[in-house]
Amino acid sequence: MKSSKDEIKIKGIAASPGIAIGTALVIGTRLAHAEKRKISAEEVEKEINKLEAALNKTKEQIKIIQTEVHSKLMDDEAHIFDAHLLIIDDHTLINSVKELIKKEKVNADYAFHKKTQHYISTINKIKDSYISERASDIKDVASRVIANINNQEIETLKHLPGQRIIITQEITPSDTISMDKDNVQAFATESGSRTSHAAIMARSMKIPAAVALKSMTHYVNSGDVIIVDGYTGTIVINPTPGSLNAYIQKEAYEGNLIKNLISESSLRPETIDGFRFQLAANIEFLSDVEDAKKYCAAGIGLYRTEYLYINSKTLPNENEQVENYKTVAKHFKEKHVIIRTVDLGGDKLKDILNLQPEDNPFLGYRAIRLCLGFPPLFQTQLRALLRASIYKNVKIMFPMICSVSEVVKALELLEAAKEELKEKDIPFDKNIEVGIMLETPSAAIIADKLAPYVDFFSIGTNDLIQYTLAVDRNSEKVAYLYQPAHPAILRLLKNITETAKKHNIWISLCGEMASDPIYTVFLVGLGIHELSMSPISMGAVRRIIRKMKLYEAEDIMEKSLKCSTADETIKLSLNYLRKIDPDILNLTSIGDL
Repeated sequence: MKSSKDEIKIKGIAASPGIAIGTALVIGTRLAHAEKRKISAEEVEKEINKLEAALNKTKEQIKIIQTEVHSKLMDDEAHIFDAHLLIIDDHTLINSVKELIKKEKVNADYAFHKKTQHYISTINKIKDSYISERASDIKDVASRVIANINNQEIETLKHLPGQRIIITQEITPSDTISMDKDNVQAFATESGSRTSHAAIMARSMKIPAAVALKSMTHYVNSGDVIIVDGYTGTIVINPTPGSLNAYIQKEAYEGNLIKNLISESSLRPETIDGFRFQLAANIEFLSDVEDAKKYCAAGIGLYRTEYLYINSKTLPNENEQVENYKTVAKHFKEKHVIIRTVDLGGDKLKDILNLQPEDNPFLGYRAIRLCLGFPPLFQTQLRALLRASIYKNVKIMFPMICSVSEVVKALELLEAAKEELKEKDIPFDKNIEVGIMLETPSAAIIADKLAPYVDFFSIGTNDLIQYTLAVDRNSEKVAYLYQPAHPAILRLLKNITETAKKHNIWISLCGEMASDPIYTVFLVGLGIHELSMSPISMGAVRRIIRKMKLYEAEDIMEKSLKCSTADETIKLSLNYLRKIDPDILNLTSIGDL
């Protein structure tokens, strides 16, 4: 631990928006550990009975938590704990624990700890944020089971000594839901990502959070004054009077600004010189629909369907999917809903589909490749999407397209799905529009060859950037190379938009680049019809659009194409933002204090 009181800033990942200034409470590892203890042959049955009793007790506790989450939040957050129940019901895991107790004559808590640690170690080796974050779920369940085996009370964050900012290495979904919002001002963790279940729940509960703050606990003591900036993923430990005052002002300003931006939600995202753009919402859960409506989204620009598949031991059936998609479509009857077909790697479905593990799932058997390789899986989803299209506002989008042949095969399977529904006299939108995500360099380069086959393009900048720049966006060592405004990226975007205009293709951009005001001037200058983002990001982008002139944005975009570095292009944007609305910079990572 540090001994000085010098100000220290640590930059991590913004997990849940908001700013908190308060007193740190450092919590050590809350993950249960079990010491190995040899038992006699006569004690084996007793230990197995203790294990089974603990599993049953844990299952009841998780169901109680689900009920609590459902009452506090919504169904989708409650479904997060379905993954925990699946762990309890994992017969392979439980049987392996029992075998270890019998074979090595060891205590039940140690056997359970050892087996779950093996699972966690295996998961942590997978270079995929969705999967690696599921290790947190196993740790959460393991801690609960081991505590129950030993009849220990499970610690929660319900009772704290006043208002505190929680500082810890890792936080679990159970910790998050147990938090008393009156006392937990924010939390900061050394591990985690925006896709962790704890981060998802923090956003739903409106608790500011920053994660992936490496070695943070080496520098923070309980009682230290600390600032958590959930907009930029930054924490400030023992801030100087100057920094403290600046963040106090930023906190007050941020509250007023957010209120003002919300009050502007009904205003058109239109430039001063009269060019209108659409702001749509990216959603993952049904609960996100309310936020999309609150911020007056022009529709759903990206509905990620992956969570229907991730937390299940079996593939979601057609009727389950139909009801899910219909629910979203009904909420936006007069607006479009773009639903992306499942964008998962074989690593996430390997048990269900009996697939071999891959060294690099990001470049492997995933998304459209996997769907085309398993037509029954794909056609089930296509039929569900068609059946949900009766409201005439659903659009289908295929992810990770690299070639014309993939689009042709996907469209053939879609036509086959239509024929099946026609034979059964099941209604659907016969004029349903189909688009593709352009998120690979190959697709961006051959956009002119892909355009004749589809009704719209949607640019997925998250993957397009990492594939083009050869940067793993989850790696802290090369994070500085992940540059959305890199001249190479802007040139690819220019090629896509020019191709779209030439072929009269409607075009959207649904990557994280859309949600950051720093890049708005470039995207408006390109003439992209729609920017799709998390609902809470719409206010700042709307404000920027309403304060700019299209011809100025086009001029900046043209100048950026002549730049040699991302720093040069960003400087063009920053200078323009300072001119038209400097306060918006306070809500961006680049405009950080």
